[in-house]
Amino acid sequence: MDLNQTCKNCKFRSHLFDKLSDEQLQKVYKNKKSSPVKKGQIIVSSGEPIREFIYLVEGLVKLQKIGIKGKEQIITIARPMDFISLLSVLSKDTYEYTITALVDSVVCRIELNTIRMMLRENGDFSLDILRYISNTADDIINHTYALNSKNLRGRIAMLLVEFSEKYFNSNDFILPMSRKEIAEMIDMTPENVIRIMSEFRKDGVIKLRSKQVEIVNMELLKKIRDLG
Repeated sequence: MDLNQTCKNCKFRSHLFDKLSDEQLQKVYKNKKSSPVKKGQIIVSSGEPIREFIYLVEGLVKLQKIGIKGKEQIITIARPMDFISLLSVLSKDTYEYTITALVDSVVCRIELNTIRMMLRENGDFSLDILRYISNTADDIINHTYALNSKNLRGRIAMLLVEFSEKYFNSNDFILPMSRKEIAEMIDMTPENVIRIMSEFRKDGVIKLRSKQVEIVNMELLKKIRDLG
């Protein structure tokens, strides 16, 4: 994609920006910095000062917390047109989590003061931002509850369906996460993740070629998810 295109004409522009005037969009364009990030690259680290409003243009990233004992927990996965810094940016001075690229991605960074000025000037934009924050928090809570209410097979099935339908729009995809990262996200051990993925392969639910996954029986996978 052209990293220098204007925000007004960007096909990756979030619907939230629709509430901005042409003049405000021009201010965003003048202040934004678009940059590619490689798979595994840390975009922001927990404890880092918040100075920018970060928007995911392409790719996938993980938001991750590290506990007191060093245990890592993936909070959520963000996809294109998500404001990946929004959970902290309006309420904290430093980031509460680490954001890392799961695949090669592109982010836009906008000066925080520019966004804050627009929030003060544009009531519709402010309300949409608040709705976005609320919906994001609700999604994380509901997703965590759904995962915790399932057995181990149900959790893996749920995640595979999400990768297929929500993130890749395909039954054949490359897992963007290691077995260890999957385990972090769904509160399992990597050994259990490997075992259950192998069981799904033997049962003819999926095909596995290293990190390449092909879902060959989506109906059965969804049944495992729903009954898990």
